[in-house]
Amino acid sequence: MDWYEPENIWDIYGIKSRDEFVARYVVEGKFHKNVPEDIEKSFVTVSYLLAHSYYHWPMFDEALRKSLLIMEMAVKLKTKELNIDLKLPPNKKGVVFDKKLWKLIEEICQNNELSFLQPDFDRARDIRNNRMHPDRHSFMGAMSYADVNAQLFVNVINMLFMHKEQLVKLQTKSEQLEVGLHPFKTGLFVLQFQNKKILIDGFYTFKYREFENNKLLLLYINPLTTAVKEQFIEKKYPEPLIITFNDFKISEDSIRGVDLEGKPMKIYIDDKEQNLKTYCNYYEALSKIPESDMHTFFQLNSSSALWQMEKIIYENCWNPKMIS
Repeated sequence: MDWYEPENIWDIYGIKSRDEFVARYVVEGKFHKNVPEDIEKSFVTVSYLLAHSYYHWPMFDEALRKSLLIMEMAVKLKTKELNIDLKLPPNKKGVVFDKKLWKLIEEICQNNELSFLQPDFDRARDIRNNRMHPDRHSFMGAMSYADVNAQLFVNVINMLFMHKEQLVKLQTKSEQLEVGLHPFKTGLFVLQFQNKKILIDGFYTFKYREFENNKLLLLYINPLTTAVKEQFIEKKYPEPLIITFNDFKISEDSIRGVDLEGKPMKIYIDDKEQNLKTYCNYYEALSKIPESDMHTFFQLNSSSALWQMEKIIYENCWNPKMIS
C-alpha cells in the first residue's frame, strides 16, 4: 500500500494540496500556563491524527475519540483540583464505584464561577456518548467535525483551568451584558459593518470572552432577508452571520465598537418608513412558511453558528503567554 497517497475525496472539499488541508482542518493545542502539562502533551496526538487524515480519511474519527478522552482527563484533573471525590459512597454491599462523567461535570459546575460552562460541557458529553459507544463499525471522516470539536474542547479546557478571580470577573461581565444587550435582542435595527448596512431582527445569542486586555463580544445575528421562500422552503441556506466586537460600548440606542481588524462597527435603531416596510414584509412572508421548514433552518443554522463562535474564540483568545 502507498501510505502517503492523499485521499481522492479531498477534491470534493476543494482541497488541492496538503498545505491547504492543514490550514483548514488541523487544530493545534493552544493552552495557557495553568492547563496541566499532561493535557497539552496529549493534544499533540490529536493534531497529528488530524494532519494524517489527509492520507487516511477515517483518522478523523480517531482524532475525535482522542480529543474526547483528553476532555474526560481534563474533567477528572479539575475534579481533583477542586477536592471533589471521584468515587461514589459505598453501596449496601460495600462496593465503591467511580462517578460517571456527567456526575463529575455536574459537581464541577456547582461552583458558581464555572456554572456557565455547563452548556459547553453538555455538548462535549453528548458527542462523547455518541462516538465512544458505537453500535457498529462506522466512520464519518470530515463529517465528524473533529476539527471544530477539537476547537470547542480547547476552549472549554482553557476556561476550566483559568484562575477563579478571572472566571468570576468574566461571569459578572457576562451577566451585565445579558441585561445591557436585552433591548437589542428583538426588534428592527441596522447593522453597519464591512462598509455596508443591513437590516437585522436583533440577535439570537451572544458569547463574551475576556483575557487580559483582549475582549470579545460575539453576536449571532438574524439578518432580514427578502428571499424568505428561497431560504426556508427551497433550502438555499446562507451561512450564519456572526459578528465580533473587539472593543465596544453599549448605549440606550446603539452598540458601537470595532471588529477584530480594528474597523468600526455598530448596531443602531433606524425606524424610518422604508425600513419599517421591509420589516413588515419580512414577517408577512415568514408567516406563510411551514413550521417544519423554519425548524429545520434554525436547527442547522444555529448549529453552524455555535461552531463558528468556537472557531473565533479559539483563533483569537488563546495565547500561551497571555495568562500566567
